[in-house]
Amino acid sequence: MTVSAETHALEDSIIREEIFAHLEQELKVKIRSYSAVHMGFRNWKWIVITQSGKLFVKCYHPKRYPLTDVKCRLTIARSLSIQQIVHEQAKVCPAILSQDGKFIFESNSGYFYVVMEHYEGTTPAGAGRLDPEMMFRFGQAAGRMHSVLSRHPGEGEPWTPTLETMQEKWKMQFERAADLPASKTRLKRVLERQGQLLSQLDLSIFHHLEPGWAHWDLWVDNMLVGADGDVCFVDFDTIQFGYQEIDVARAILSAALHEGQLRLGPTAAFLRGYREERPFPLGRLSLSLKLLWCREAHWWLKTEMDAFSAPPKRFAEEMIWLMEHWDYLDGWFGPSGAVIK
Repeated sequence: MTVSAETHALEDSIIREEIFAHLEQELKVKIRSYSAVHMGFRNWKWIVITQSGKLFVKCYHPKRYPLTDVKCRLTIARSLSIQQIVHEQAKVCPAILSQDGKFIFESNSGYFYVVMEHYEGTTPAGAGRLDPEMMFRFGQAAGRMHSVLSRHPGEGEPWTPTLETMQEKWKMQFERAADLPASKTRLKRVLERQGQLLSQLDLSIFHHLEPGWAHWDLWVDNMLVGADGDVCFVDFDTIQFGYQEIDVARAILSAALHEGQLRLGPTAAFLRGYREERPFPLGRLSLSLKLLWCREAHWWLKTEMDAFSAPPKRFAEEMIWLMEHWDYLDGWFGPSGAVIK
């Protein structure tokens, strides 16, 4: 998601000065200049220039990540440690600076932040419009990341979709929709269709999938493209022991769904690149897309979705596209798919 520069500026100055002073003291660097990064939700981010080069600094917003809570702090520390492993073994994400084995720094007033090497790259110009060449590289990088993550030991029970949870959240939104004006016909139809799918959904179709660590937020705003075309992934905070198929589906929808059409050339290019680095069985894309819907539909299909800002609005449209084409997914992308395998 994105937030306005004005929102950041309300709190940025005091926090920034404290974080920078602490960073200079702890890492023995001198910050010569900086620029604020306004991508993302709530967290404060800066690119800083030191005598040794550029660094990326992210301060965790306490309302999004209450790192005073030990469990939350351990979760983020685990995510950062896994990112560092991916950097060392696959070179598809920035390195993280640490001190005495710790990746998370805490300022004098209790602000928690992380420091990474700065990657000289840009986000792709517009979701849904990556060309086949870039999608091939995107797939290669995702495959390399997943190959490393697949070797990392699991932690507890993997995330799995729960029908009861999905139905409860849908019911709450459906009941709210009854109070909406008659003009909200599309929104009501969307929620009705969601309920129909949930009433016939058989989660056993996912039972044979192998769990593994996944980035869990692998969309175009979380990838950077270098001048040489190399791909770098950022924002590993939500990394999850679940299913890597969700990363594949999220990446493809984010990068290849444009104006209501899933662009087949870029989609096939992503899968070719991915399979150069990591196995992905033929016909697995249909299942991956359905699994992504099970994870995300109740996040984005809400009575207030017409008022969403750009990224959440796009996510909602992606979920609607999946529902509208649900009955065709197996025929297009399943084991006997006629379009892409």
